[in-house]
Amino acid sequence: MTDVNLPGRTVESATSVSATEGLPAYCDIQLTVIDPSSDESFRVGVFLPSATWNGRFVGTGGGGFVGGGPDEPCGRYDPCSLAAGYATANTDAGVPTTGNQGEFALNPDNTLNKPVIDIWNELSVHQTAVTAKKVITAYYGTGPAYSYFYGGSAGGRQAMTEAQRHPDDYDGLAVFWPALNLSRLLPAALWPQVVMNLAHHFIPQSTFEAVNDRVVAACDGRDGVNDHIVSDWRACGFDARTLIGDVVTVQEADVINKIWKGPRGTDGKFLWYGPPPGTPLNGIANTVTDEDGTTSPQPNPNALTWVTHWVLQDPDFDWRTLTYERFAELFETSVAKWERAVDAADPDLSAFRAAGGRMVITHGTFDSSIPVQGTIDYYNKLAKRMGGIREVRGFARLFLAPGGGHETLVRAHPHPGLMPAGYDGGLPVPGSALEAVVNWVEHKKTPTTLLGVGEGSNGETGMKRPLCLYPLAARYKGHGSWNDAGSFVCAKG
Repeated sequence: MTDVNLPGRTVESATSVSATEGLPAYCDIQLTVIDPSSDESFRVGVFLPSATWNGRFVGTGGGGFVGGGPDEPCGRYDPCSLAAGYATANTDAGVPTTGNQGEFALNPDNTLNKPVIDIWNELSVHQTAVTAKKVITAYYGTGPAYSYFYGGSAGGRQAMTEAQRHPDDYDGLAVFWPALNLSRLLPAALWPQVVMNLAHHFIPQSTFEAVNDRVVAACDGRDGVNDHIVSDWRACGFDARTLIGDVVTVQEADVINKIWKGPRGTDGKFLWYGPPPGTPLNGIANTVTDEDGTTSPQPNPNALTWVTHWVLQDPDFDWRTLTYERFAELFETSVAKWERAVDAADPDLSAFRAAGGRMVITHGTFDSSIPVQGTIDYYNKLAKRMGGIREVRGFARLFLAPGGGHETLVRAHPHPGLMPAGYDGGLPVPGSALEAVVNWVEHKKTPTTLLGVGEGSNGETGMKRPLCLYPLAARYKGHGSWNDAGSFVCAKG
């Protein structure tokens, strides 16, 4: 493989790796790819089962500002589909995989590093698909029969970028809690800190958790069972002021309501979504309380880097100086500057549909980093643009995971949550998003539900529920175990 001629690409190494208990024997191929328009480079790792290849290819994505992890076949950014016989590939997108992520956007003189941004944003993900298919063909003597992409968060944005800009790269996409609207999502992630700072009161996480307990207690049971999962989260209207004098002060109630409501202009204009009531707030409203009882802010680092390096191009900017008026100006600047360049929210997927592409999108309703309403908003716009909900369901389907968090279950809180089956392990187990996409593409078997799994008391798999096709929600049939997915049916809210 080191002698294979791949124009614009250099095979740096090709290593034969022996089988282990969890993985088959495979070939680890590391490449450097050069962007001819800028001479900038990025790395691609391709992992090929030596004797167990199933004829398919899976590209995988990154998280945060990290493009991906091309050094290992299994890890945070790779669902380990290699274990199931898939050839897989990933890229570092030409940016650091550790350290101060996102700071690559600026040159030393604080000008934008546009060539590196372009590689990170789009080119590297597209070229990873192209490169992997060339390597697969050279290694096996034939290309993949089908190609899929699997990614969550930033990896979900990468998947949607592929569908919108390079619709022929993949036959199917398994998309988890996608960061579609970076230009809005990242400045919005700073909103809770601004609200608390201007109120001169940073709320301890213990108070947020106590409020969430009350929210879940008030909204649980509408699906027919009291299991600490708010299945019909949309109907869970909650006012933190009802807890004044019991759980929160007047000031804290006002702050929490503003966080739930989401960023607004000084005139009340909607800017972006906030986390639904009941969502753990340690993602965007994180605080740290010292032993002496002093509570301090801990802003989301990606949000801070976005504001300082991408929007203002001023690494020394102090976010504590933001007023509500200045925040609204910053938000609008972010959208004007980056929406067209890096957002993956174009609702025109006609080329992807024409290419025969299929996608399954999932999102946890209690995602503490990416509010689920943003994904729902995109899906509704997609339906409007593509001819209605029935037309969209012909190639793209959305499944919501009640109580599910961001990348993991809501483990920091006693409330259980649901996640798509197979996500943590990554393998296309029955009921998983990847299995659903494969069956849809290859066998024309349209998914009607996914399997949602919860976590048991000792970390084992706990309850199982159907993740319903949006906008349906799971309802208890009135008989059978609460832990059995067969005891529930998807119905209108």
